[in-house]
Amino acid sequence: MLLAVLAVGAGPARAAGPMPFFQLPFPCGETWRLATYAGHDDYDIDMTFTGGGSNGRMILAAAGGTISAGWSSGGGGNYAIIDHGGGWRTTYMHMLQPASQSSGWVDGGTPIGWVGSTGNSTGPHLHFEVTRDGGKTEAYFNGSASGITSDGSANTGPIWVNGPVSPARNVTSANCNGGMQVYEAHSANGWRMLPVVGPSGPVTGSATAAIAIGSNKIVYSVKGGRIFETASSIGWNNLWTGIDGAQGTALAALNLNGEKLIYSVVGGYVHEASSNNGWRNLNTGIGGVSNSSISVIALNGVKYIYSIVGGYVHEAHSANGWRNLNTGVPASAVAAITVGTTKILYTVNGGSVYEAASNNGWTNMGTGISGVSGATIAAANLNGEKLIYTMYGGYVHEASSNNGWRNLNSGVTGSRTSVLALSGVKYLYSN
Repeated sequence: MLLAVLAVGAGPARAAGPMPFFQLPFPCGETWRLATYAGHDDYDIDMTFTGGGSNGRMILAAAGGTISAGWSSGGGGNYAIIDHGGGWRTTYMHMLQPASQSSGWVDGGTPIGWVGSTGNSTGPHLHFEVTRDGGKTEAYFNGSASGITSDGSANTGPIWVNGPVSPARNVTSANCNGGMQVYEAHSANGWRMLPVVGPSGPVTGSATAAIAIGSNKIVYSVKGGRIFETASSIGWNNLWTGIDGAQGTALAALNLNGEKLIYSVVGGYVHEASSNNGWRNLNTGIGGVSNSSISVIALNGVKYIYSIVGGYVHEAHSANGWRNLNTGVPASAVAAITVGTTKILYTVNGGSVYEAASNNGWTNMGTGISGVSGATIAAANLNGEKLIYTMYGGYVHEASSNNGWRNLNSGVTGSRTSVLALSGVKYLYSN
């Protein structure tokens, strides 16, 4: 029998937002046994690997959020807590070693540690909890209830009733980040999520960028440092561009008069590759940049790159030899659009979204949108309507300049998104 442990961490003060789209905290395709026992605490789950020993197996973040970690003297041993925003947290206990990351943002599917038996434990397993506004609640994985609710004891909560112990069950992980399935959803189908799948199989990746050439939708993705191209005109057949070494999730793309351009970060420098040069990935000389976010626009034939250096958005363009100039706008993620001849930046800083424009000297103005992921943002100009897409609680939210930036849940899940406007329809590519 595995011993009960004490919960770690206090709950957020505000009311819970939408539940994140949690995944089983183990690599894609692995099957784990979920179980509890009398006196364990309701909703607590002990997880053991069905394919052999559990010790040393990799633990992944169940969804994106801000991680904290340490040692629990209450029996949890090495533990990690991920705050997903909106009042939702997940807790991971008995880890073999201290968590591989003890602070900052982690994406869903990020490795955070290894299964162990530290603390008050009789054998290697992962003790897993979900809390909502500080109170334990049933875990869901890939949209389905775990079924682990009651521990059958009236002496433990939060259910506090005698009764049967929830039966154990096996669950197979769909936590495929870094090969996370890319989904397409659009405004004309009520944002119904459809997996992007072609003759070469599912399109997966850790980041996406989308462009259109005529009626053809083209999606670029990063997987294992390689950049792939797929298009609706070829049935979403996913082809490697030959670009390798791309770091992080900084990826942007541009259609410049039919020339397809890809921007990525390699070795801390922004690189540009063009369909006109066989995707040869050339260093722009823009260095010291974050590998988490990049954006690009074209205006009057000039290419503008927006990157984050030292926590601030910098602008460089092809007409000034890519000299990288500080806009003074602080950010962890950036998206850029044009409206007429005005360049507009949307940024996330401290969970809040801001707007800055070139025609007002990049004065940074709050949109009122808050509580969003600091890892991703996308934007579009649809016939003069400015649109912002952010992640909140594992769901893509849309805000429009036409509705006072009221941030509305699209129902599309993921940890990152890119956006494309085509023939009046808005397309999201989430992963």
